[in-house]
Amino acid sequence: MKLWQFLLSLKARNSPPRVTSRQYLTLLRTYLGPQRLRVAVMALLLFASIAMQLLGPQIIRVFIDAFQRGATQQVLTLTALLYLGVAIGGRLVSALAAYFCEDVGWRATNWLREDLTRHCLNLDRTFHSSYTPGELIERVDGNVDSLANFFSRFMVLVLGNALLVLGILVLMARENAWLGIVMGAYLVISIIAYVRVQKFAIPYYKKHQQAEAVLSGFWGELLASLEDIASSGAAPYILRRYVQLQRQENTAEIKRTFYWTSFEVSGLAIEVVSMIFALIISVYLFVHGSITLGTLVLLLSYNSLMLDYTFELTEQFSALQEATASIERINEIYHTASQVPDGPGVSFPTGALDIAFEEVAFHYESAQPVLRDISFEVPAGMAVGLIGRSGSGKTSLTRLLMRFYDPVVGSICLGGQDLRQAWLEDLRQRVGLVTQEVQLFRATLRENLTFFDERIDDERILAAITQLGLYDWYMRLPEGLDTPLASNGAGLSAGEAQLLACIRVFLKDPQLIILDEATSRLDPATERLITQATERLLRGRTALIIAHRLSTVERVERIMVLEAGQIVEYGSRADLAGDPASRYARLLQMTHPEELLA
Repeated sequence: MKLWQFLLSLKARNSPPRVTSRQYLTLLRTYLGPQRLRVAVMALLLFASIAMQLLGPQIIRVFIDAFQRGATQQVLTLTALLYLGVAIGGRLVSALAAYFCEDVGWRATNWLREDLTRHCLNLDRTFHSSYTPGELIERVDGNVDSLANFFSRFMVLVLGNALLVLGILVLMARENAWLGIVMGAYLVISIIAYVRVQKFAIPYYKKHQQAEAVLSGFWGELLASLEDIASSGAAPYILRRYVQLQRQENTAEIKRTFYWTSFEVSGLAIEVVSMIFALIISVYLFVHGSITLGTLVLLLSYNSLMLDYTFELTEQFSALQEATASIERINEIYHTASQVPDGPGVSFPTGALDIAFEEVAFHYESAQPVLRDISFEVPAGMAVGLIGRSGSGKTSLTRLLMRFYDPVVGSICLGGQDLRQAWLEDLRQRVGLVTQEVQLFRATLRENLTFFDERIDDERILAAITQLGLYDWYMRLPEGLDTPLASNGAGLSAGEAQLLACIRVFLKDPQLIILDEATSRLDPATERLITQATERLLRGRTALIIAHRLSTVERVERIMVLEAGQIVEYGSRADLAGDPASRYARLLQMTHPEELLA
């Protein structure tokens, strides 16, 4: 819900993702609205803290003037104690305000991360192939993190400090018009300087964030390829590339820092000049008897406070520049609509589902044809083995069934329903996919099998393991379902990883199974377990099996041979095996047919 509220404030997808004032307010309303009470308490505490800081100089003036008039010790002591109480109270209130600011910012940014992550998960594979994992992490986490101050303090501090500065300006102008003019000029010049700097600085903030994202993406690729880098002796070249990216990031940061530092230096110069003028005017008034010593101290204190708060305002606007750059980069993702949109929803039949491809053609972004004129049918409950060289289109065909992509031409039906009409969540719940590379999380076996779905209890997991004939394998695990697994699958063989994938799919109870068998050589014991688990998994379900060994397709009813994105052979396994002219029969006669099936 929150995501769509934010999306409604954005422009069309192809429009430049510039941040408008309305979008700032929408973002604040969306993620601070549910925290109204906390925001109200935070605002009250911040205003109370500011009020106590204003009260301090007033008490000091009273103390000084009372001392000069010869007030009693009791009056001076009470005034001093009052000042001490206000000072301590101000510190306590500031600490509480800081706590609420952090709490509000943490909640808002976490909700934004959740919405952004959900949006990314719903995007198609084309989007994910456009970014490295590190880049997405930087956008979802790093860019959102820079909005914490925007959510927690920006509006309250800007409003509070602006009112405070204006109030001090009015009080100083009441004491002396020239003093008010000097400080007013300082305020106007500071605002003009900020507007000018913001215009030029935001693009450099974006470039720096992009450079950080590219560097993070490179780190992700580097860590995922450590074995290949070490085995090929490529470390010096990888290091050279890292240094290049690091220099680009440093250059972008230097340019960003230069613009903001230039503003800070200019602001400091203006501040010094204004302080000198304010000091001269205040001392002049005191020397000529126009104000008391207490009032002199009050004016100098307010002058210092005004400069401090004006500088804090500029600091908040600096944070706004970074937040604006982050919002624009986040908008770029929010503007990205999935190229595989959800359908209106259809009713699939129960039980195994039949498959029908009709004149399907497909290509990726390169426009190089991957599948051409694909037409075939698979009756419900039948298992079909897909055979072909690497690049023949086997995996792409199965990706279309999962609707990771949509065909460029033609239609695909499952259970008599066009896939484009189905809800994606409903479709993917009915199709189980077992891939070669099984992705694991750094979590327990239980959490990896259930994808952290706490609704699946241990009894159901153990029942699935038992029905797949894997209970003896499970009993050999050191801690059962609590056995910790590494995210990279360390400690598990390729066969064991596929066993986990089979259990995952069995828990899902799909109507169609897509199995891409592991190309790795397996030990006989593990291979027997996988064969047994696969046979039980396929019972009563339609199946497409991407085979890398001919022994795998011995249990299927039909064979499909793909070459260069086209079906060159499709029929009964027994008929094709008995036809000497068929490609499948020729593969059976080869000594090492696996070389053609990799």
